[in-house]
Amino acid sequence: MTFSHSAAPERTRSSPWLYVALGVVLVAALAVLGFFFGGSLLTQMTSRAADADETVTIGSEQTAVTVVAPTGWVIVPHYFGNDVVTLRSPDARLEITLQVPDAPQSLVEAAQAGSTQTFEALADESDAPEGVPTSGSENLFWIDETPKEGLLVRHASVEYAATVADGQGAPGVMVGSVAFASAGSGAESPNASVMFSAEADDLELYRPAIAQILESIGGPVA
Repeated sequence: MTFSHSAAPERTRSSPWLYVALGVVLVAALAVLGFFFGGSLLTQMTSRAADADETVTIGSEQTAVTVVAPTGWVIVPHYFGNDVVTLRSPDARLEITLQVPDAPQSLVEAAQAGSTQTFEALADESDAPEGVPTSGSENLFWIDETPKEGLLVRHASVEYAATVADGQGAPGVMVGSVAFASAGSGAESPNASVMFSAEADDLELYRPAIAQILESIGGPVA
């Protein structure tokens, strides 16, 4: 009996460029995932509660200021730089975010920049309540205070929702700026400045806590 030997089917060789393209796509996908999720995970991992009143430095060597996080408050660093930090109250119903500009700004400049940035961020949130302003910070009712020598505070607030329940105030946000001015300088030419926003479930209830944080600001530390 004669067996015929047929040639084995030839295997198709994949082009090396296919593997290169797949590798590029994989790296790009991982980069996108890292951008959207890596930073938030890193922020959660590095957040910590202050065991005692803790002084936190914000900003670079040239513009750095300090703020005191009270005992039990959660310190939330921002993964994209050390010029922003968020302090969260122990009951998680109040968050204060403080940002140091690249260069000191006047009270008015920093307050307007901070308020615009905050309201735009609120409006971008899918669950943002109706009536949150996205611009027109110059139309807010601004209050200027000097809680202690050399520390100037400019702030305005918006309650953007109705009272949740009896005995509980409306959720809202306070925005503004803090200027640290030594002798010879002032609101128009501060030594250091901080933009801030404070979001609370009951803004009126948490005003004393907000004031405590703002009054603790000092600088520059460089």
